[in-house]
Amino acid sequence: MKAKITYLSLCCLLLTSCQEEQDVHMVNNIQQTPIAQVGTQTIYKEDVDAELRDLPSHLQYLSQNKKARQEILDTLIRRSVLSQQAFALGLDQDTLVHRRINRSRDSIMIEALRDWELSQIPTPNNEEIETYYKKHISHFTIPEQIHARHILVRQKNEALAILKQLKRKKDDFASLAALHSIDDSNKSRGGDLNWFPHGIMVSDFEKVAFALKNTGDISKPVKTQYGWHIIELLGKRPAYKQTLEEAKEEILQVLRQQALDTWMDGLVKSSHINTINDNLEPTLQLPINQP
Repeated sequence: MKAKITYLSLCCLLLTSCQEEQDVHMVNNIQQTPIAQVGTQTIYKEDVDAELRDLPSHLQYLSQNKKARQEILDTLIRRSVLSQQAFALGLDQDTLVHRRINRSRDSIMIEALRDWELSQIPTPNNEEIETYYKKHISHFTIPEQIHARHILVRQKNEALAILKQLKRKKDDFASLAALHSIDDSNKSRGGDLNWFPHGIMVSDFEKVAFALKNTGDISKPVKTQYGWHIIELLGKRPAYKQTLEEAKEEILQVLRQQALDTWMDGLVKSSHINTINDNLEPTLQLPINQP
C-alpha cells in the first residue's frame, strides 16, 4: 500500500537549502528552469526533482505526482523565506551558528569531492576483479539458511494444545500464531521469521529448527528463555558460493571504494597540519544524569 502524500511533510524536514539566484540559468551545462522567485533567491524545477530523488525508495513513485511536487515546492518556498529572514537578522554571524554552517558546507563539499574522484578512478580490469575474488572467496559464500515460522506461548500445556490442533489441520498455523503467539514482532505475519542462517536465533531454538528435514515439518514444543515455541519449517537453502560473475558488481564497488579511500588518506597525510593545542577536554561541562 502506498504511503499518503501527507507523509512528505516529514520527509521535507530533510530538504536542502534553495540555490541562490544566478544571472544565467546554466550550471555545469545543466539547464536550470526557474519556477519561483523568493526575495533574493530563485527556486528551480531541478530543486524539486532533487528533493524527490532523495526520498526513500518506497516514495519514489511520488516524483510524477503533481500534488507531491507542489508540496515540495511549498516547503522550499517556506524554507527560503525563513532562511532569508535569519540572514537578515544577522544570525549567521553568531559563532555557533557560523560553525554549524561551515560543518554543513564541509559535508557537502566532501560528498562532491568523493563523487568527482570516483568519476576519475579507472574501472578495475578483469584480472584485478578475479584476484580479489580468489583472495576473499569466503566473503562470497552464503551460509546454509532456513525459512521458518513459530508460535511462542508462555506455558508448555498451551504449546501442547496448539500442537494437537496443528496435527489435525496444519493450515491453521498462521491463524493460531496470530491468535496465541506472544511474539508481537511476527504474530501478524503468522509467526513468519523469514530466512535466517546459523547464529541468529538462540541455540535451543536453532538446534531444533535446523534439525527439521522437510518443508511442512512441525517441531515438538521447544523451551527457551522466551517461553515455549512450536516451529514449522517452510524451506531450506544449502550453503552457496557466488560465482565470479555473480560477485563481479560487488567487487567493482569494493575496489573503487578502496581506491577512493587510499586517495583521500593520501590527501590527509600530505597536508600540512599543525596541532596548536592537544588539550581535548570539553569546553562545556555538561550535567551528569544521576541514576
